[in-house]
Amino acid sequence: MKYYDAIIIGAGQAGTPLSRKLAESGLKTALIEKRWVGGTCVNDGCSPTKAMIASAKAAWSAKYNQTIGVRPGDVSVDFEGIIARKNHIVHTMRGNSEERIGDTAGLDLIYGTARFSGRKEITVALSDGGRETLTADKFFINTGLQPVVPDIEGIHTIPYLTSTTIMELTEIPEHLLVLGSGYIALEFGQMFARFGSKVTLIEPSQRILKREDQDIADEIAKILAQEDIEILTNTRAVRFSQNGGDYHGHT
Repeated sequence: MKYYDAIIIGAGQAGTPLSRKLAESGLKTALIEKRWVGGTCVNDGCSPTKAMIASAKAAWSAKYNQTIGVRPGDVSVDFEGIIARKNHIVHTMRGNSEERIGDTAGLDLIYGTARFSGRKEITVALSDGGRETLTADKFFINTGLQPVVPDIEGIHTIPYLTSTTIMELTEIPEHLLVLGSGYIALEFGQMFARFGSKVTLIEPSQRILKREDQDIADEIAKILAQEDIEILTNTRAVRFSQNGGDYHGHT
């Protein structure tokens, strides 16, 4: 059993800087992470999506620059290159964060899955095998969130995507069906439309972006429509099915 002054579970955007501050203040600190340092922002959210959005915007700009008198010729999307660039950015940021953790005296980074096993005690199933029991005076839980899969008939019979797994695609979908019209849904929808996918957004409410003012939502809907993104409001997905290699959504 190993003792620490402080243990942080989760090496995301809160846990990582907190662990370094605690260690720098003289507290012997352990940072537990079951996946990758950096959390959603570095690995699945802010950084990789913005990298891909930059590529999508470049593709769209090249295609529509003729409206301002610039004719770039034929434009094609190298999706493999886009993913490679995105991965390079992610790995660089993750590596830099790991390096800063490693350079911090009094801070141990432990890869594994933690669970409380006693009073002020956790047991970590280490990623490389084995178990380790740790104790501490202070615990900080920074486990973050994960995408919620809606309870829709047949959804587990098809290879559905979440905001995390969509970042792992190796080819551009011919038709992307997006459930919901919040910020992340619109972000991915416009991105893949600019890459060349046919995109359909399904929104149960009367309009998209229901947390925004009506006039803002209306203007964004017009922009998306200009990019041939299909928006179905007052519509709810009720069932998914598979027919051979084809997948169907029923509303």
